[in-house]
Amino acid sequence: MHHRLRGFLLALAIISGPAAVAAEPLTVVGFNVESGGANLNVLASQIEELEDVDLWGFSEVQDSAWERRFREAAAVGENASFNSIFGTTGGADRLQITYDSDRLELVRQFELHAINVGGNVRAPLVGEFRDKASGRSFLFMVNHLYRSQVERRHEQARMLNGWARIQTLPVIAVGDYNFDWNVAGGEADHDRGFDEMTADNVFAWVKPAAIVKTNCSPHNSVLDFVFVSGAAQQWPSSSNILF
Repeated sequence: MHHRLRGFLLALAIISGPAAVAAEPLTVVGFNVESGGANLNVLASQIEELEDVDLWGFSEVQDSAWERRFREAAAVGENASFNSIFGTTGGADRLQITYDSDRLELVRQFELHAINVGGNVRAPLVGEFRDKASGRSFLFMVNHLYRSQVERRHEQARMLNGWARIQTLPVIAVGDYNFDWNVAGGEADHDRGFDEMTADNVFAWVKPAAIVKTNCSPHNSVLDFVFVSGAAQQWPSSSNILF
């Protein structure tokens, strides 16, 4: 069975202190693992091949066995220990954050249950992290918004925008947003949820230099994004579509 592989690589330089001295780049990956039609061994091998990743945001994680396998795969080839946060919503379609616990201290974790509109999908999963070397704190979140129910997807995007407006820490948000940014002319051809999410520049897309579709359906579009909010918008950043 074919499975869709989706991932983004985002490199961010964490700015430390009043002199704005750049710390080591922070590398994050957002990956929809498509649990319903994916091969766990193939996914784990792809995760193992990527090096120097500090934070992973997984969507559509099937169960705790998948969570453990991804956490173990993230540590392969890395001289570091990795821990995970596993979402409680979505049934067999959960969210997961996996992180380098040698570099990053998990300060707290939470889910935004109000943004699980209708209670049938996934509440955004958030971790507050402190970079041990620089002392800088930030929020990292993974999302998977509604696909089939357009108005609920747009409501989720508006709620994420409203949540980010009141945060005092920088925010990095990865995930499958289902915003259907068309590969050809996406600026004028995308789902309105993208505009709701980025209204008033609350979130900014770390746009890849090369846009390619991130799904295997007939839609020639990008569904998966890396957004930054607050002070994270001032960090030097870049992203690439991996799969």
